[in-house]
Amino acid sequence: MAAATDAATGNATTATTTVLVGVDYSEHSYRALEEAARLAAVRFPPGAAEVVAVHARRPLAPAFVAIGAVAAVMSVEAAEQQAMERLIEEKARQLSAQYKVEVKVEVKDGEAKRVLCDAVGEHGAGMLVVGSHGYGPVLRALLGSVSDHCCRHASCPVMVVKMP
Repeated sequence: MAAATDAATGNATTATTTVLVGVDYSEHSYRALEEAARLAAVRFPPGAAEVVAVHARRPLAPAFVAIGAVAAVMSVEAAEQQAMERLIEEKARQLSAQYKVEVKVEVKDGEAKRVLCDAVGEHGAGMLVVGSHGYGPVLRALLGSVSDHCCRHASCPVMVVKMP
């Protein structure tokens, strides 16, 4: 957090620190979101930090491919995504009220590890918080690890939150 001077008024202003959090529909990510809100509430004065929950969703197939049964599957998938996004929004509202910290939600299309690292730069985030599923080395090698990728490539400190 950096102090600056407002050129128009000459008054000192305080910059807002952004704590970015990767969220999906797992308990692991909700735990990370809660830890980010708690951290922002205890680490920064009121109004000096915001939490931005970023959800990376898999893009739906192009509309021109959607014919017959494929259209029905896509419709169900889109409805499921919207329902899950509403759950994330509700969780963000609850945590915002509980910790008295602004919690915003952004939904972006793309692969989670890339979306999160890009969002760090877009927001000038001071910290990235991600949950850990705790996969062992074999599953991590097969599935990849968002937290591992972010630790290596994000341009800010990364906090990995594990389930208790």
